[in-house]
Amino acid sequence: MDAFIPKFLSSLRRDNPLPEGVNKFYTPLDGKTPTVLIHGTWLNAYNTWDYVAKHLIAAGHPVFAVNYGKDRSAFTGKAPGVYANNFLRTSQKEVAAFIDEVIERTGAKKVNLVGHSQGVAQARLYLSDSGGADRADVARNKVDRLVGVGPAHHGTTLSGISTLGDKIDPNNKLAGFLEKFLGGAAIDQRLGSEFGEHLNRDGDTTPGVDYTMITAKYDGIATPRLKQVMVAGEGARVRNLSVQDDNPLDLSGHLAMLYSPRVVDLILEALEPGEDGPATYRAAHPLKRGVVLPLMGEFRLPGRRKA
Repeated sequence: MDAFIPKFLSSLRRDNPLPEGVNKFYTPLDGKTPTVLIHGTWLNAYNTWDYVAKHLIAAGHPVFAVNYGKDRSAFTGKAPGVYANNFLRTSQKEVAAFIDEVIERTGAKKVNLVGHSQGVAQARLYLSDSGGADRADVARNKVDRLVGVGPAHHGTTLSGISTLGDKIDPNNKLAGFLEKFLGGAAIDQRLGSEFGEHLNRDGDTTPGVDYTMITAKYDGIATPRLKQVMVAGEGARVRNLSVQDDNPLDLSGHLAMLYSPRVVDLILEALEPGEDGPATYRAAHPLKRGVVLPLMGEFRLPGRRKA
């Protein structure tokens, strides 16, 4: 079943779960740019990307994915299928190593990065901290396009929960407890964190990279929604898109959007090669619309064929 909750639950007891068909290192690229998928906090590559990956692969994209950032000392890291609970800069070492491995083993000059939630921050860290981009010479950039799904560029209030926590614990005395229970990722992604200041020290973007940010009206995790919007700096192109634009029956939030046909459609649009790739793609593909249920995904009546 292509829905978030079933795949989340089924993968909790699986070690290193991956979407089917990814990481074909020895398949010739035939001039195509590899796409690396980066999951978010407390998730894994399978429950995050299984639906998206099969559509990208069907469209001819070479797709790669990695599970990263497991801190087994934290309570959230005890389940085999829970990853990305560690501090983000610690996890970045694994993410960067995998991206560099994809480039080296495939012989590609550049990759495209698609991240969800924390995965967007990891993609940005690769550009700023791990040699993925060169601000002085964009020809040396290792990343062509960066697509973000449910990003939180400046941290999150978790619909006010984090803000309430700041009021209750203004001196951050509970940080040790949060680290042991939730993992360092929860600390790094709070609104106003030191990590957030580090990530955004040079602005939202890097010269020479094409960005597409996909947000959801009903996202209750990456909040406030304004923090999901990316501001273009010098030499970068940015598009901020919403899942619900002219698509009112899509009730996607932070997690169901991973199983939304509109989100897949927007990712494919963003990855279409060429300077005018997105416009070329859209001219040949009408915008996808559909019914998407919260925490689940696309809903179709039994027996009804997919459009």
